[in-house]
Amino acid sequence: MAAAACSSAESSAPDAPDRATVVGLIEIQGDSPNALNDYNNGAQLAVDDINAAGGVVGRPMDYQRIPASVTDPQAARTAFLKAVDENPSAIIGFPGGGSLEALTRDIDAAAIPMIHISSDGKLARGAESGSEWLFSVNPDDTARAADAVALAGRLGGKRIGIVATDETFGRVSAENSIAAIEKAGLQLGTVRYVPSTVTDLTGTILDLRDSDVILSWTFPNVLALQLNQMNQNAIRTPVITGNSGPLVTSSNVVDEDARRPLHAVTPCAPAIGDSAVGRTFATDYQAKYGVTPTASATQVYDSVRLLAAAMESAGTVSDHDAIAETLRTIEWDQGACAALYKSDGAQFLGHQMVAEAFADGGAILDRYDVAPSDER
Repeated sequence: MAAAACSSAESSAPDAPDRATVVGLIEIQGDSPNALNDYNNGAQLAVDDINAAGGVVGRPMDYQRIPASVTDPQAARTAFLKAVDENPSAIIGFPGGGSLEALTRDIDAAAIPMIHISSDGKLARGAESGSEWLFSVNPDDTARAADAVALAGRLGGKRIGIVATDETFGRVSAENSIAAIEKAGLQLGTVRYVPSTVTDLTGTILDLRDSDVILSWTFPNVLALQLNQMNQNAIRTPVITGNSGPLVTSSNVVDEDARRPLHAVTPCAPAIGDSAVGRTFATDYQAKYGVTPTASATQVYDSVRLLAAAMESAGTVSDHDAIAETLRTIEWDQGACAALYKSDGAQFLGHQMVAEAFADGGAILDRYDVAPSDER
């Protein structure tokens, strides 16, 4: 019956793919100063696993990567339109919300389901830059900020400083954090915005010495610079970040001493978590790539597999409306990161976060459930 449904859908669209095709709008190391291999590694491992298990609707899945800038909206648009020209079953990518915010009209016109890796609330269904076709593998961005402030309090912080990159991700995260600090009854310390290409943070770091805990909403290259320069200046203030934390530690751009103050609020830490699927994924990822998987790699791995599950359930690899509608209704519990992926009204799919420390081999300090956005 699934094959029949697929054939019917494909016959109505002459240029439709005859097998599941996913385009990843993803940079790898060398594409830009901010790029790492984690996202693409996760996608490729997912495709390998899907095809080893028989593919999607009885056929192999194809995957193509197109580099897409997270800081240059025009370059991002060019990459997105190139992906659309491939007429894929679905698209994944864009860890930075800023690039996507300018693409709403293009996304609506393309009418292709897309799972993005940003937690930007402006991209929520019904929001100013949202789209019926956009789904986030993350909880919304207010959850990360609130959980980071809760972790800061747990670490003994009373005065919370912030360093953030001067672009959409950094500014939105800082704004949400400031609101969460006020709500928690804590004191806001120094707030500094820095370029995403900054090469010296000495002045910023010295300014933040008045803080008990520092929230760092920055890209991995900036976070690594911050940690290394804090270490050089013998500043041991706890630092809390998001997905950049495991990206920095897994790529070994900071040593053990520099990472000792580092903590992160991320959707998962599969290698040390309690999910059997996550631990199996972590073992396979380590064997293939020689490093521990980050939350970012794990989320992309889950995104590709969730898309495959949606196509299988819909019985089609080419009917974009059917695939998108299935993403809105499916409850998928086979993830390596989240225990359950289920779309809320804003089309956020993930609903959990963990607090992770990176000193002495790493540990999960806390777990947070994130209520669906339309139930808050």
